[in-house]
Amino acid sequence: MVNNMKILVFSDSHGRLGAMLDAIERERPGRVFFLGDHYRDGQTLADAYPDLPMELVRGNCDWDKAPDELLVEAEGVKFLLTHGHRYGVKSGTDQLALAAKEKGADVACFGHTHEALNMSDRGVWLFNPGTAGGVYNRAGYGVLLVEKGKFQASLK
Repeated sequence: MVNNMKILVFSDSHGRLGAMLDAIERERPGRVFFLGDHYRDGQTLADAYPDLPMELVRGNCDWDKAPDELLVEAEGVKFLLTHGHRYGVKSGTDQLALAAKEKGADVACFGHTHEALNMSDRGVWLFNPGTAGGVYNRAGYGVLLVEKGKFQASLK
């Protein structure tokens, strides 16, 4: 993958923006997915980088009028973006994997658990970047490289 699109994935910032701002400056992505739990942090990122496309969903700690989930496409790969709480991801990822497959997603991006995850299940890739705010676990984020219907997922 040489001419791919780089997407940064953040979740669970809980008011701590520093690591996300640093990651955007360091990684220079072409797009950002923000998966909730402090939706306003995602809005602040969007305001700070108005030319950087961003998709944002709200989490269980967000009361903003915002989508609970989005189905988006990038370079021929379909992504389900959700916080994950509505799929009970703290008890397992079965519901999420089945829903993503049913919706035609190749990758389900989610948060909520504050624990990073990068694995395949039931023909769908499950990708949790962990907690961008470093709440209960080390701060981290995800990187998706997509090109012509293929993707690579890594955790940072």
